[in-house]
Amino acid sequence: MELENVKQIVSDFFNKMLIDIESIEILKEDENIFYVKIKTNDSPLVIWYSWKNLEDIRTVLRWILSKINWQSIVIHLEVNDYLSKKEDKLIDFISKKIQIAKTWKEVILPFFNSYERKKIHGFVSSLNDDSIFTKSIWEWAERKLHICKKNKNITIDMDWIDI
Repeated sequence: MELENVKQIVSDFFNKMLIDIESIEILKEDENIFYVKIKTNDSPLVIWYSWKNLEDIRTVLRWILSKINWQSIVIHLEVNDYLSKKEDKLIDFISKKIQIAKTWKEVILPFFNSYERKKIHGFVSSLNDDSIFTKSIWEWAERKLHICKKNKNITIDMDWIDI
């Protein structure tokens, strides 16, 4: 799919939603993967609470483009640099929690979606710090991410119940 076609479809989509778009920038990251960056004064309408509308709009745009192109399309939708700022805040938050985990034994983080948990796991592993690690515990909506301090002197207690 051509960049100009994607730009026209995205522009028409937002026009029909009565959202005024100042600028649209489309980058092709890979085959059928597009990075859509828009500037708008209506960003609260597009993003909404906890970026729920942004995800829904991204899903609808992906569906429309996939239907037109008859291929699966991936859309990364950025509105007024919201997601990059959100990611910077997430990294700052996690950096502070890592310092706490180094002092204490473990920090249990609040709920994060799977994408955010993956970002956190990747950030912690990219630090190449052997004194900490991350793990996800529980399932589905109750899944929590833990930042843990590695214990160098682990004693394994094997009693008859473990055998």
